[in-house]
Amino acid sequence: MSRRTILVTGGAGHVGSHVVEMLLADPENHVISLDNYFNGREENHIPGADYRRGHTKNIEQLIPETPDMIYHLGEYARIAPSFEDVEQVWDMNIAGTFAVVEFCRKRHIRKLVYSASSTRFAIEGDGRHQNPYSFTKATNVDLISDYGRWYGLPYAICYFYNGFGPRENGDGKYATLIAKFERASRKREPLTVVRPGTQKRAFTYVKDLARGIILVGEKGKGDGYALGSPKSYSVLEIAEAFGGKIEMVDGYPGRTESENDATKARQELGWEPTVDVMEYIRGLRTSAG
Repeated sequence: MSRRTILVTGGAGHVGSHVVEMLLADPENHVISLDNYFNGREENHIPGADYRRGHTKNIEQLIPETPDMIYHLGEYARIAPSFEDVEQVWDMNIAGTFAVVEFCRKRHIRKLVYSASSTRFAIEGDGRHQNPYSFTKATNVDLISDYGRWYGLPYAICYFYNGFGPRENGDGKYATLIAKFERASRKREPLTVVRPGTQKRAFTYVKDLARGIILVGEKGKGDGYALGSPKSYSVLEIAEAFGGKIEMVDGYPGRTESENDATKARQELGWEPTVDVMEYIRGLRTSAG
């Protein structure tokens, strides 16, 4: 059996590094990561992967190979900062993803797997127009779906719900919530919660996300694979689970709810989440003493 060449964009990021790691468990896979290290980190590198540094809009020059499959995770992926980073959001998510989709069309890639954003399904009106990040992600779903219609591009689209777990970034303005709270808790600093604090998220373990993404690549077809925990928790509930002082602050709270329907992923792929975020936080607190 010949080796498969698989490209993971954003392969040095939080979720992408776990996708790379799981793909490498199969010795028949040659895994290439393309990452611009905007949010990816070299300490997330997995032995055995082939790492390329660069922007996805330069994919033609950076990837001379023709991969069998592409997992496209390499985009700007933060909501609140996207208002001030709008030029970078457009550059990475619109220009970059257009180049990836064109690469797939020209090279006749067997399948493109796209990691879309669950913010598209926000209950407060049309989620795609709530912020620059959500707009670009929803626009890319339309682009990929239309390339499937226009050019016969084989694709599958999955939706993330607030990943947490190993290799999560807890520093700076691009920090994600669980890692940010873990860092503050270990340093005995206040946990800052954006008002009102009742906004809920379906926190999903990163290895469950990575496993789901790979299943989408192996078995999925078309749109609609939600990869999210069936139970949502408010940001305030998460902060209280860590213990310590909580400081309420003003800011962009995002959507009110984060409920999801993982029926398609469960029925077609056999995917189920395995780790509840509250269990994970209890484990963190126990290890911290």
